[in-house]
Amino acid sequence: MTADELKSEAFQAAQAKGLENCLSKEKWDILRLAMMNEMPFLPTYTAKFITDEEPCTEEINWHEAYVYEGLFNGAFALEWVKIRPCTQKVRGKLIAPEIIDAGKELEDILKKYSIPCEEENGVYTIFGWR
Repeated sequence: MTADELKSEAFQAAQAKGLENCLSKEKWDILRLAMMNEMPFLPTYTAKFITDEEPCTEEINWHEAYVYEGLFNGAFALEWVKIRPCTQKVRGKLIAPEIIDAGKELEDILKKYSIPCEEENGVYTIFGWR
């Protein structure tokens, strides 16, 4: 399937679901680069495309999205991305891992680049279509 056919399919799915575009490809690119360059670590995320019935349950790493760019080349079809900006730092076998929360840093990035989001229980949802 060509890129134009994929775009057409995505826009038809959005229209059928009554969704409106609320984040441009440029904003997705800004977000991807900010995650790579401005976060203290690369938080994983899950995503849902408007052409899919169910969201992806596999957590994706921002580095993989940057290297392969497949996901963000298809940003026109991203319905949403959910980011949990937390990670664990192993401190030893007998010591509980340290929880590192970069929620404040993520909020600063989203505000800096005017990327709207919703936060619930430490998970930040960025909508491409709504």
